[in-house]
Amino acid sequence: MKVLLSGYRTLHEEKRAGFTLIETLVVIAIIVVLTGIAVPSFRHLTSSERLQSAAYKMVQDLRVAKEDAILYQQDLNVYFNYDNSPVDSKSSTNFNNREYYFETFQYNSLATPPEHYLPGDSISQHFMRRLLDYHIIIKDISSDTSSQISIGGKNYFVITFRSGAGNTFRGECDLVTGMSNRTVTTTHTIGSTPVIVTLEDPTTGMKFYVRVSAAGKISMYGSPRPY
Repeated sequence: MKVLLSGYRTLHEEKRAGFTLIETLVVIAIIVVLTGIAVPSFRHLTSSERLQSAAYKMVQDLRVAKEDAILYQQDLNVYFNYDNSPVDSKSSTNFNNREYYFETFQYNSLATPPEHYLPGDSISQHFMRRLLDYHIIIKDISSDTSSQISIGGKNYFVITFRSGAGNTFRGECDLVTGMSNRTVTTTHTIGSTPVIVTLEDPTTGMKFYVRVSAAGKISMYGSPRPY
C-alpha cells in the first residue's frame, strides 16, 4: 500500500508540474505589455542622452570661441548651417542643418577691417567644423533679429563673440546681419531675447536647447523650451 500510495502521489504531482494554456497565455500577455512599456522608454532615454551629448559639445565649442575672442582680442564668428533644404539626417553628403563652424583665430587679423574664415575654408586649429552626432539636426534658431548669411550657396546663422574692443564688452555675443566676402559689415546687439538653438532627434521628435545670451552666457536645457 505504501508503494501504491507513493506511486499515486508521484503521478499526481507529475500531472500538476506544467502550466495550463491559460496560465501560459497570461504570462505571454504580461511580457508583451512590459515590452511595450520598456521599448519606448528605452528609445526616449537613448534619444535624450544623444541630444545632451550633441548639446554639450556645442556648448563647449561656443565657449572655446568666446574664450579665444577674449584671449586673442579678436572678434570670432560661429556659423550655423541653418534654414537649408532638403534636410536628410542620415545622408553622408548632405549636411544641411547638421553642422556648424567656429573660429579660434581670425583669417587675417591685420587687415582693415579684419577678415574672417568662412565655411568652405580648410579646417585647421584656427577654424573648426562640427558635424552633429547621432543624426541630430538643427531644427530651429530663434532670436530677436534674424541672421541669414549666404555663403557658397548655403544659408548660415552667424553669431560673433566680441573681444571687448570699441564699444563692445569682452565676451559679448552679437548677431552678424551682413558680410561682404570675409568682412563683417553689419551686426545686431542681442537684446533681452537670447539666441536659442533647437536640436532635434528626428527619430523620436525629442528636442534639446542651447542658449546664448547677449552677455555671452552659454547654457543648455531640456524641455520645456527656455526663454
